Amino acid sequence: MLDEFQKAFCDAQAENIRLLAPAGSGKTHSLLHRCLNQHRRTVGKSRFLIVTFTRAARDELQARLQSPDFAEISNSTEVTTLNSWGWRRVRDRHHSPRLITKTVERSFAVQNSLQPVWSKTKRLEAAFKKQPFVAGKVVLNLMDRLKNLGFDHIKMADLSHAERHIAALEEVGLGRFIPQTNEELVEIGAIERSKIAEGFGVFFPFWRKAVKSLIDQSIFSLEDQKYVALRDIEDQIADERFPSGGSKFSDILIDEFQDIGPLDLQLIRAIARLHRARTVIVGDDDQAIFEWRGASPNYILQPDRFFSQDFTTFILEKNYRCPRNIVAAADRLIRNNRHRHEKNVIPVSPIDAEIRTFENDDFTDSIDAVVGVVENFVSRRDIGRERIALVSRKRAQLIPYQIMLAQKDIPFCAAEDLQVFLSEAFDSLINLLTIRMEADERRMPRKVIDDVLTLCSQVKRYPLSKADQAALRSHLGAAKPRTVLEAIDSIEDYRGQLKGANADGQMSLSFAGALRKYCESETVADAVEAISECFSGLQKDYGKAEEDIFYSDPPFHYLARYADRYEDDFEKFLGSGPINGIHSSTEM
Repeated sequence: MLDEFQKAFCDAQAENIRLLAPAGSGKTHSLLHRCLNQHRRTVGKSRFLIVTFTRAARDELQARLQSPDFAEISNSTEVTTLNSWGWRRVRDRHHSPRLITKTVERSFAVQNSLQPVWSKTKRLEAAFKKQPFVAGKVVLNLMDRLKNLGFDHIKMADLSHAERHIAALEEVGLGRFIPQTNEELVEIGAIERSKIAEGFGVFFPFWRKAVKSLIDQSIFSLEDQKYVALRDIEDQIADERFPSGGSKFSDILIDEFQDIGPLDLQLIRAIARLHRARTVIVGDDDQAIFEWRGASPNYILQPDRFFSQDFTTFILEKNYRCPRNIVAAADRLIRNNRHRHEKNVIPVSPIDAEIRTFENDDFTDSIDAVVGVVENFVSRRDIGRERIALVSRKRAQLIPYQIMLAQKDIPFCAAEDLQVFLSEAFDSLINLLTIRMEADERRMPRKVIDDVLTLCSQVKRYPLSKADQAALRSHLGAAKPRTVLEAIDSIEDYRGQLKGANADGQMSLSFAGALRKYCESETVADAVEAISECFSGLQKDYGKAEEDIFYSDPPFHYLARYADRYEDDFEKFLGSGPINGIHSSTEM
């Protein structure tokens, strides 16, 4: 059965449609019914391509297609992600393509396969010679970023073409990625900070040549699954080699359209042009959550502008998932966002959820109260199949709870991207706190120097190069410091290379200032906050977050508030306290 809003969408005969589908409104159900209706209207001649954002969504749609309700269209419908669709095309058109996904593979590709290219750009060559592993990783990430942002190594023949595209990115709120690119080039030593504005101008010509070089060698990154497929489609359209018969899709439906980026948009438009297909974009601008990685809700808010075609809008207004008071509360909150398409969400459920609100004086009291509720729940012997969920607005807020539950031996499960105990960065944070605890202790100089170099590796976004480490170690070795604070005094006198030029020892003083502020922090909470302020290597970094969830939302503020209870007792916090209680969690 379809409600009146779903039916209006499924029966519509408009060429291009925008379906705004809030959570719990029956989006998947409606998508398949629209395909079924269209298939019957054309007497079985329609063929559908449904593009999903994730493999999980793809699998759900494929499973539903196997049900009796939709068996009629199962052989006429392809469900895929953009990456999978693009990779199949790349494999068909390139000889022995190699997809590089692992960090070591990506680093090797840049350091070796691209060596003839970057060696001709002096600034990049200097960065690779100084810290090849870091430079290789950063450079390939930046190359993928430009692809994801819609830059074209063929059509954008010079910087002026690129600058026009940058202006277009600014209009949809994505211009911030260019300064970020410049900043990362500074961090690896490819650009001097005084010349940071020149970063993109140096990188873009290299990028064009590097992209071509890797494609010519049939070496592809994950982003190339879409990027290279797009270039091939554009060539096919230019040659007027349009598909026909069974190879032609009549309708293309794109799910989660609020989370697409410039490259996704370009590829979707190209597929639609290639097949001369009707287009249905589906999503909810209120659920746009991927702007941090280059997506823009502007694309679903203004499809007419970005497709240069008219779109007819339908809205699924009924919520089948949530109690009515939850729907009403969520709607009141969402309406505070002015950059959205207004919707009228109608709860179907007549049931109200029980909502209880507890207020506490501070964050630590809240942690204790919530953990108390969980302890009480777990202690009940009659819970059977009942489960309790702990949800927060930010990932970082969950970390103190994980620590407390681990300390109390309360089993719990967390999604892999929320499990802080799997994070190497979290281990680094604990190591830094251990060094702070021992900063005043007199120890062997070699151990002191090792600890200080560990601290130095986190001061900037990327660690010191091997050459810088060796030179600084030699300097500290001559001073023979017996405490970390003595070693910091020695760093102030260092005048060798340190993250590039160290004119008048300014970089040495900067490092020493950061280390001193941290090592002189009096309480555990002060130390955690100092890590946030003084160590760029542990701050938010979406590039690093792809491999370590810690960097997506570092928990310093919440962990510091939790650490207030330990005052200046670092040993208790790190030893007998919850940090030492980390263990493999089991499902609650």
